[in-house]
Amino acid sequence: MVRSFQSALRAVSTVVGASLLVMAVLWSDGMLQLQLAAVGEPVELIYLPPTPFLRAVSLGYEHALADVLWFRTISYFGRHYRNDRLYPWLASMCDAVTDLDPSAEHVYRFGGLILPWEAAFVDDGIALLKKGTRNLPQSWELRYMLGFSYYFFRDDIEAASRTLRDASLLRGAPEFVSRLAALVYAAHEGPNRAIGFLAELERSGMSEEMRGVIHQRMRELALARDIDQLEAAVKGFERRFARFPADVHELVSMGLLTSVPPEPFGGQYVIDARTGQVRSSLGKKPWRLGSSRTREELLKRQHREDSDEAHRGTD
Repeated sequence: MVRSFQSALRAVSTVVGASLLVMAVLWSDGMLQLQLAAVGEPVELIYLPPTPFLRAVSLGYEHALADVLWFRTISYFGRHYRNDRLYPWLASMCDAVTDLDPSAEHVYRFGGLILPWEAAFVDDGIALLKKGTRNLPQSWELRYMLGFSYYFFRDDIEAASRTLRDASLLRGAPEFVSRLAALVYAAHEGPNRAIGFLAELERSGMSEEMRGVIHQRMRELALARDIDQLEAAVKGFERRFARFPADVHELVSMGLLTSVPPEPFGGQYVIDARTGQVRSSLGKKPWRLGSSRTREELLKRQHREDSDEAHRGTD
């Protein structure tokens, strides 16, 4: 009898709690609607109440109100994406949702992607991802997105290499994060520092499979380092003798190298007699930081805009 009464009481409590939650969400959404309507247009968002107000009207159900506002954010984005593709309130909406629910990783991912790529709000996208890394410090994905944003949109190799390195060390980070981290690190500090970074990563408790990947990357970076060194020596030889050397050993005999570095995969370094380019006899490819036409165009546009703004400031 007592157990039946307790079970019934728990059931009633659950129903009452759910009812209160629904009422709070509906009331909060209604208050949000009133605030939006009070400043003019009830359909399109032209004003977003400050976070303290949103917290007050949530009646303690901040996550529930965050879900309501998130639904509105997605609707807002979809409506503008299908029409003018202008999103003046998108950053503020994402910020408000994550103020109410700081653990909403999906919002950071969405804003971190859409704000710079679609809305052209690079600073807002980076700020939202930085906020995400503060609130979710164990999320490798947010750090990865932040590091890539530094690299792609800001050409900030130092911040990108640091952030990607931090992402690669987090639990659950896949292999491609450490690969990109090492590539960007190589662009910033040179291949020797990148190899040192990978060696440090290897000591941090990687699985056997990851160690195999790391060893592969270290050898590819060593290959890139050696080929750059050898091709620089070939150019010096050509300037001095007006021809390409017969092989890498001639570079040593003529004093342009102290020794021939060992090919890290067990092959030999070969000089192309027609072009002077150096390659691995095993056909192994060096590992270098790539770029993209899109990234280069964005950077050119950014530099032009910065130059125009600086010019206007001097007028």
